[in-house]
Formats: sequence, C-alpha cells, structure tokens
Amino acid sequence: MAGEILFALAGTPPPPFGDQLKVPNFRTGDGRLRVLVVDDECLIADTLCVILNENGFEAVAAHSGPEALAAARNLRPDVVLSDVLMPRMSGVELGVQLRKDFPGIKIILFSGQTATSRLILRAEEEGHHFELFPKPIHPDELMTRLRGLC
Repeated sequence: MAGEILFALAGTPPPPFGDQLKVPNFRTGDGRLRVLVVDDECLIADTLCVILNENGFEAVAAHSGPEALAAARNLRPDVVLSDVLMPRMSGVELGVQLRKDFPGIKIILFSGQTATSRLILRAEEEGHHFELFPKPIHPDELMTRLRGLC
C-alpha cells in the first residue's frame, strides 16, 4: 500500500486519537521508530498513521498543535511529523515548544503552501532549523527519510 498516493489509500482509519492514548506504555521496546503525525486535516494525519503503522513504525495522529503537545508528553515520540499551517498553533510553534520539552526529538515539517516559507525563515533566524517536506509526500519517500533517522 505504501506505493499508492496518500489520498488514494483505501481502508479503515485508525481508532480516534483519544482511544490511542489509553494504550499503556506506547513504547514496546522493539526498536520501532515512534512517530507523532500532526495535521488539522484529519484524513491526512490518520492516513499517514495507517501507512506508517503498516510499514513497521509506531504512529499516532494528533489533529492540532495543542493535542500534539499533550500526546508527546504521554507518548515520547522519536519523530514528530507536522503540517506547518494549522489553526491556533503552527507546526513551527509546535516544533519549537517540543524541542524545549524534549531536546532530542526530531521535528519534520510538511506543507503544500508557499506561505510557509516565511514561517520557516523566521524560525531559522531565531535559531530553529527544521527539515521541510513537500505536501503531499509520497509514502515511499516519507518512509525512506524516516528510516534514515534510525
């Protein structure tokens, strides 16, 4: 399924975010990379989680910056993959806060809008550097890049 375009994925989405948080000890100790996927477009976040979970990652979705902050405190992800432009808290703001809370966390931002370049540039001027992926990103490319972080 990883070779299909993100939006063409067929199947059942993962359980609602709140249900995933009830799982005791998200880390299983089996060495899989834990990924928190953040996007205010629920279909994108949930679909990315399905793809990642089916391909050897542990992935959980959050649908806003504040929801992602709460999830990160509980889940301690290795990587946060976040949309840049979201209401209430941008992916850049989320990334900056997460790095304060979890200094070793890897933050990857993705966006399909050119308006994000101003946010990224401002963050870089303040000393915050983020990798930026295009949106939509092909699932195979995403998994290759995530595996490169291991």
